[in-house]
Amino acid sequence: MFFYPSQKNYLLIEGNSVNLRSLELEDLEILKKWRNNKVNRIHTREFRLLNMVNQKHWFNSIHQDNPPKFIMFGVTDKQKKLIGVCGLTYIDWKNRHCEISIIIFKKNWQKSKQAEDTVMLLSDHAFGELNMHRLWVEIFDTIPENIEFFESMNFVKEGILRDKLWRDKKWHNSFIYSKLVNDKKYGKKKTR
Repeated sequence: MFFYPSQKNYLLIEGNSVNLRSLELEDLEILKKWRNNKVNRIHTREFRLLNMVNQKHWFNSIHQDNPPKFIMFGVTDKQKKLIGVCGLTYIDWKNRHCEISIIIFKKNWQKSKQAEDTVMLLSDHAFGELNMHRLWVEIFDTIPENIEFFESMNFVKEGILRDKLWRDKKWHNSFIYSKLVNDKKYGKKKTR
């Protein structure tokens, strides 16, 4: 993993199949489109359709806290095309834990090398650079592919939050998965 400024002075974290770079104002329009996508919206905490006022407020708010509570990245392919957004959210600096957030705008993204690479880069950054002790993710039962993906990345199921999300006129459970710095290396489970 290498950190270096890109041509646009973005912070870059270089991976095998993706790079993570700082988010910029010009990214907000595409992020709004991705977040408002009906399929994506079903699987997130946000229930409203977002507009540019919401996006700019969110963007400004994540840059005001010091130390930050959210560290967000644009996910780019090796041709520097923005293909997703990810980050470390709800950062608790005292207790050294945070949530992983990821959206890659690609059908079946959970089966892609880009998704694996993104989570590995985030894990390396959180555990190595930021000295986090625990990473966690909340996954709604509306998207079982995410459960399979995070289990394949060695995240451990901690519990179920019953009836946590109201979507499509019914209640859905959420699952909490985590990984500790001392767990197996941050990568994918080996298949036999």
